[in-house]
Amino acid sequence: LETENETLKKLLGEKDLEIANKWIEAGYPKAKVLRIVGLNRSTYYYNLSGLKDVKGKSTGRLIAGYSLNKKGYKVPDEQIKEYIIQITENKGAFYGYLKLTKSLRRNFELNINKKKVYRLCKELNILKPQRKTKLKH
Repeated sequence: LETENETLKKLLGEKDLEIANKWIEAGYPKAKVLRIVGLNRSTYYYNLSGLKDVKGKSTGRLIAGYSLNKKGYKVPDEQIKEYIIQITENKGAFYGYLKLTKSLRRNFELNINKKKVYRLCKELNILKPQRKTKLKH
């Protein structure tokens, strides 16, 4: 019943969108048409932008696959992963991604962001579980 209900809601919403598009293309004001049809402006513009096709995927910038060192040369992500593994083997498992970032900048002279180090550590599966907050009361 729930799945059937969801599909019916989708069909009804798509029908409302079609009706709204028809009247808006005919030259009527968008706000008035959407109010009559009972459709939110955000829903209308969301469907216009095509973001619904990409739902569930990251819509951010593509990953470059390299970082620059201080001299301006490209260092591939695979090499950076090797550096990270080297640091964690030598110094111990007490380094989080923030300390790893500082170490990569200092020892290997990389211009690298902490978010990129976090992503690479996640790919290498070397991140420690996050601490749970303890309630005081």
